[in-house]
Amino acid sequence: MPLHYVDPHKKKSRRYRAIEAFSRSAPGQFLAHHLWPRVDPWLFRATGGRYPWILGGPSTAPLVTTGAKTGQRREHQLTYFHDGRDPILTASNYGGAKHPQWYYNLKANPQCEFGDEPFIAVEVTDPDEHDHLYGLAELVYTGWSDYLVKTAASGRTIPVFRLIAR
Repeated sequence: MPLHYVDPHKKKSRRYRAIEAFSRSAPGQFLAHHLWPRVDPWLFRATGGRYPWILGGPSTAPLVTTGAKTGQRREHQLTYFHDGRDPILTASNYGGAKHPQWYYNLKANPQCEFGDEPFIAVEVTDPDEHDHLYGLAELVYTGWSDYLVKTAASGRTIPVFRLIAR
């Protein structure tokens, strides 16, 4: 399943904007936390990697990492976009006070798979590049702006990863 290319500058359709608006609502956030993480990986595989972008919404793909403590295979369905050839991931954790678990897994074991393709994850530490990429992220999904507001209260900076093809 080749990874669908997500251009952050592409104009959003009405359907995309409607899905995005619902995703930012309280019911949408509830589903994002509790239902979609269980359903999305299955739908991604069942549709040959075409879900969910074939429905007109933000693209997601499974990130497979190696557990930082356990060494076990871990899978998380994440929204992403591209900067040139590289997929970009944000460790927003829905604007939570802590980084998502997959962040620690990538820090300990940067070799990963994303959308069934092998990558090396590199955390973006340059402040200018981080700001540029996070700005692109906000073009893809405006909910990432909400996450910045939420994390500001806890003092957490949302990490950004660039995935480099192996």
